[in-house]
Amino acid sequence: MRAHVLPSLRRLLLALALTTAGVSVAPSLAEARVSGEVSYTYEQTWQAAVRMIRVDLQCPITDRDEEMGFVLFEYTNQGRRYPGSLEVVRSTDASGTEHIRVTVQVPAMPSYVERMVYDRLTRKLREDFGDPRTRRRPAPPAETPPVEEPPPDAPAEPPATEPEA
Repeated sequence: MRAHVLPSLRRLLLALALTTAGVSVAPSLAEARVSGEVSYTYEQTWQAAVRMIRVDLQCPITDRDEEMGFVLFEYTNQGRRYPGSLEVVRSTDASGTEHIRVTVQVPAMPSYVERMVYDRLTRKLREDFGDPRTRRRPAPPAETPPVEEPPPDAPAEPPATEPEA
């Protein structure tokens, strides 16, 4: 009975070792993405992103939603198309300052493609809209002191006269 168990155990261990080795060397899908904050308005960033993808990169846009802030496109390389996405996300911090974050993903391509798309967008923003806006908090409106009116029963002041020369 022991003779039958030993070959079965060896086969089981060999199968387990091969499976473990296969999993460790098998390629996995990289969920890489390039993300960063830009110093332009949401509207400027959105317009530049759509124009860059469609016109500059000549990638077909498969879906887009300005309100939700995403563009789905097909990145074309050597005649093949790879699905990609670009997100424009608006957030506001505790002080009320608006922040715009851009995330680019083309999962089937190396990460340098995503970096290239992100860098082209930041360059396009600078070329189209100039230097980024400065992030100054708006100054609160200056309060003007109230004008004091004389009481209704106060005597009127005599008109000022010019001194005689």
